[in-house]
Amino acid sequence: MTADMKMRFKDFEFPSNPTVIKTQLSGNVRENALFDSDSAVYGVSRNAAVISGEGSFWGEERFSASALLKKLQSSRGSGWLFLPDGSCCNAFFTSLTLTEDAKRGCISYSFSFTENCLHKKDEYDFGFTVAKENENMFDIAYRCGVPIERLMRLNDFKTPFSVKAGDKVVLK
Repeated sequence: MTADMKMRFKDFEFPSNPTVIKTQLSGNVRENALFDSDSAVYGVSRNAAVISGEGSFWGEERFSASALLKKLQSSRGSGWLFLPDGSCCNAFFTSLTLTEDAKRGCISYSFSFTENCLHKKDEYDFGFTVAKENENMFDIAYRCGVPIERLMRLNDFKTPFSVKAGDKVVLK
């Protein structure tokens, strides 16, 4: 996870990233029997991703942050979920558990989000991307289909090789 990207859902940005984030990906397969007693197995579909995690709110902000999260969980509809690793998906906020620990001065939480399958797409265009491990601006230009000249003009990197994993790179 990158330290400067905070987890966000709809208009709520977590004050600090959850300590645990788990993404569960699964798919469906189909098996057909073949004449020679073997079988053929192939992928049929991908199931909705389930993102779950846990963390704590500390200090004076713990009450307001937990109240906002509770209100958000009870709201209807899906929204964009941005994870600290730079990935995102459109998801429903499916569960929330809050536990207050007055002795430690924190409110612990656990959550789960379920991907909205109607909005599934391989890539979303938010006008930026996040640099991956061992990428330079030439790699990003190729991956995103954007001329290197434009990337260098729009971003504040000294050279095409000074980008680091987790850096936000503006595309347009």
